[in-house]
Amino acid sequence: MTLRPPALGRGRAAALLAATFLALSGCTSPGGGSGPEAAPTPAGPPLAGPGRLVVARCERWAAPSPTTADGKVHVVTVTAHAATDGREEARRVATLPDLATSATLCDPTLTTAVSATADRQAFNADFSLIAGTVAPHSGAMKRAAAFTLPGGRAASTAPADGPGEDRRPLFQEGTSVLWYETAGRKLTSRDLAVRGAEPASRGTAPGEDFALDGDRPWPARPFGTKPEGVSVAPGGTVAAGYTQQNAVLWRDDQVTGSTLGVVEPLLLGTPAEPGHQVVPGSAGVPSGCVPRLWLDGGHLLCGTRDNLYRVGFAADFSRVEGVDALLPPEKRFVWGAVLSPDGKALAYLSAADGTESIHRVDLVPDAVPVKLADLPPTAPATDDPENGLPHLVAWL
Repeated sequence: MTLRPPALGRGRAAALLAATFLALSGCTSPGGGSGPEAAPTPAGPPLAGPGRLVVARCERWAAPSPTTADGKVHVVTVTAHAATDGREEARRVATLPDLATSATLCDPTLTTAVSATADRQAFNADFSLIAGTVAPHSGAMKRAAAFTLPGGRAASTAPADGPGEDRRPLFQEGTSVLWYETAGRKLTSRDLAVRGAEPASRGTAPGEDFALDGDRPWPARPFGTKPEGVSVAPGGTVAAGYTQQNAVLWRDDQVTGSTLGVVEPLLLGTPAEPGHQVVPGSAGVPSGCVPRLWLDGGHLLCGTRDNLYRVGFAADFSRVEGVDALLPPEKRFVWGAVLSPDGKALAYLSAADGTESIHRVDLVPDAVPVKLADLPPTAPATDDPENGLPHLVAWL
């Protein structure tokens, strides 16, 4: 099940359509590869900085292709807002090359079902690069790449490795090390902060794609879950995900088939169909509660369309000991929560009556959410109501 937001006004003003396209460089034909190139020095304050909330928005097919007649390309806009009052402190725009995308940011079916970790892994440490894929030409295999922010130039493209496509490019969180899966389920990484760094072998992916916990590929995930939705608890032994309208929980040692890396998870809440094992005490977890992040080693944050829930576990995760709704009941669409650096508050996105906003709420009993800022209104670039839904990427 994919959570779908209401049809909201979106797209971006003409300024986005006029964003500068930097020529595709640093790419090579299949069989070659390029080392990382220096990103252009941005004017104005950097995106990364303490006390900032980073919001990213990908508008699909929002700008004309500079090389293909009647073609369109994606535009990614990233803004940094003060966590105290929501004022915008920095803005960067990347117009991606032809046949390029960042799946985490640009796939509209993922927006509301992405973990906070996966959102952050779409960017390198200082938000100067975006992880994604690009094909050298129509019909060619996609290669892992990193695109400059601002600009959108392909600053680095993975060399071809066999006949298959590269999959799941992402940055190891807090670094400039780009990970991706090549043909034959080979995991590869390359440190884009080091000019001329060679790809490093990272073993075999546990399946057709992978989730990354620090510098360790998570060993397995259940059928029906998406790697972008995996959230690993501190300590690295338990993960949460979402499938069949339920949050699910599983351990890293639950691999039942070493080749496929398949696990049978425990469901949180009431299963839609009988026959599933359920975590004891979890009946209070509502259906459709998508895991977003771990508040600490024993509390999971999941979100429904209109609220955020804190799910507390026993020390050994054998049962749920409490489920708390963190927001007052109101008719707003809610998604994209991130945790403050001190772990005492959350910021999240909401939408009502066509307006998208950033809110924060303290993690104390009976806390009242505070609206920090409304995001700028936009005009739809396509007829897709989910196109351009923003991601709240980080609280720095």
